[in-house]
Amino acid sequence: MTNRTCCCFSVFLKQEEASNVLRRQRRANSFFEEIKLGSLERECIEERCSYEEAREIYGDVERTVMSWTDTECFTDPDQCASNPCQNGGICDDQFQDYVCRCPVEYEGKSCEKAVADKLKCIFDNGGCEQYCTDKQSKTRLCFCDDDYTLASDGVSCIPQVKYPCGKIPVLAKKNSTARGRIVGGFICPPGECPWQALIIQDQKEKCGGTLLSPGWVVTAAHCLEHVHPKQLRVRLGEHKINVDEKTEQESGVARTITHEEYRNGQVNNDIALLKLETPVNLTDHVVPICLPEKRFAVYELSTIKFSTVSGWGRLIDGGATSSVLMRVDLPRVKTQECEKETDLNITENMFCAGDLSGVKDSCKGDSGGPHATQYKNTWFLTGIVSWGKGCAVEGSYGVYTRVSKYIDWLRKHMD
Repeated sequence: MTNRTCCCFSVFLKQEEASNVLRRQRRANSFFEEIKLGSLERECIEERCSYEEAREIYGDVERTVMSWTDTECFTDPDQCASNPCQNGGICDDQFQDYVCRCPVEYEGKSCEKAVADKLKCIFDNGGCEQYCTDKQSKTRLCFCDDDYTLASDGVSCIPQVKYPCGKIPVLAKKNSTARGRIVGGFICPPGECPWQALIIQDQKEKCGGTLLSPGWVVTAAHCLEHVHPKQLRVRLGEHKINVDEKTEQESGVARTITHEEYRNGQVNNDIALLKLETPVNLTDHVVPICLPEKRFAVYELSTIKFSTVSGWGRLIDGGATSSVLMRVDLPRVKTQECEKETDLNITENMFCAGDLSGVKDSCKGDSGGPHATQYKNTWFLTGIVSWGKGCAVEGSYGVYTRVSKYIDWLRKHMD
């Protein structure tokens, strides 16, 4: 008989070592239960069970979790019972959790944070329809032009007069925003440029202008060089010159106010006011444009790419003026780009707009007219047609008086 040596290795661990290896322990609800195969009926329907018992049934974590709510195997009290949602939020019960559906003014896990707390005017104008301020408060506040009042939602502006500034009544009545086709421009249909003024000197059409209120029109200072107020008349509601369309109103000029720093023959500070002898009546065809609040003009309106210029200027460089009011949408151009491409001297009181291809531009006869910018559903004055190298000259832009620089000046003289 051969002697054999046996090497025995223990396959069992001590209890404390086994505890470090085993991560899941079985639990018996009755005697000998743990020697039976897992049963959905026994473990999770006849009895109330734990996660571990569900794990015994399904054999893997994913199926266990997926079955959790379907079988109602686990104890999960109503998470909404304590009314965790604040500020009118509606609670949706979830497994061992809740989700609050918050009113638009609030956010956060429990609707505990006011959305306005993080709104700043610098971000999307604070969500305001018109003007925004956050200087006097930790949160932003919206406000509106004088012709409007702030709505209960705290952001919208509701007209308080029949003809509020910056609205186009003829389009509102048509329920339309349609635009009809200055150089490369389109005809402005009757009433769709209701703030456009025609300045007449000695019975000849001289320049354009913009109605700011029933008694005031703004224009370019160079239009008033060597001119006495008695030589001037201003016509509103005009569309086709020399045709009586029953929409026109005309007034003499009581006085002119040219910017104190404007110098004849130069182009800086090219802005002036005309006080009408007889204030016009506001109608569907005669409506003032809104003069924007300064912060709004600088930070919001100036970032809008396209604006509208209108007037009765020449249709082509050197050609005859138009008898019908025209308008054109022009892209705004960065000052650095304008100076680089055109070799023009652009001061901080000016800005450029137009098309280097020479297709679209304002022209002589448009001078003093509006550069109007639409924000949401309201139009604001952002520029005044000032000067340029000819009309729609290829490689050159038109230059406009930057209205945001003169808002305080305009309000001071109109008040």
